Amino acid sequence: MPNSPVGLLAVVVYVGWVAASVPLALAVYGLARWLDDLGLALRYVGAALVGFVLASATALALFVDPVAGAVFAGLAAAAGVVLAAFPLYIGRQLLERLTALAPERALEYAVLGWPVTLVTSLVVFFAPGGPGRYNITFLTGGTAALAWLVLGLVVTVGPGVVGFGVYRVHARPE
Repeated sequence: MPNSPVGLLAVVVYVGWVAASVPLALAVYGLARWLDDLGLALRYVGAALVGFVLASATALALFVDPVAGAVFAGLAAAAGVVLAAFPLYIGRQLLERLTALAPERALEYAVLGWPVTLVTSLVVFFAPGGPGRYNITFLTGGTAALAWLVLGLVVTVGPGVVGFGVYRVHARPE
């Protein structure tokens, strides 16, 4: 996939989401503590992120190519659903079922586990050969299927699993 410009752009968007996950999660957590409302904090950070993506896509469209800007905006939106919205939803559901947490508190723990999960997924992505040449996109056959399955599981259930670990450490009796 990274042999084509669209594939390279997809990898860049993925790495960008991984890099942005730590400051985004910290911003959501900090705003939630300040505002006492996680939902409002998620909306504020999400609106800022949408603005940043649209500004980046516009700059790419103006200075490189309009098609590249449109492809970037589409890839960033799709990655937002696959790498952020869906995993946080699954993480919240998982934490609600494993603990006695209210939905908002469960989502808070999922948000705390989200960047750890994305960094782990980046390690899985580059594990086959490092960032120099070979990554998961160059694999074929059963090895590729297993690698993509592991990556999908890490991204999807990771925020819930890591959030559960954070909850267990935080809820430990003194």
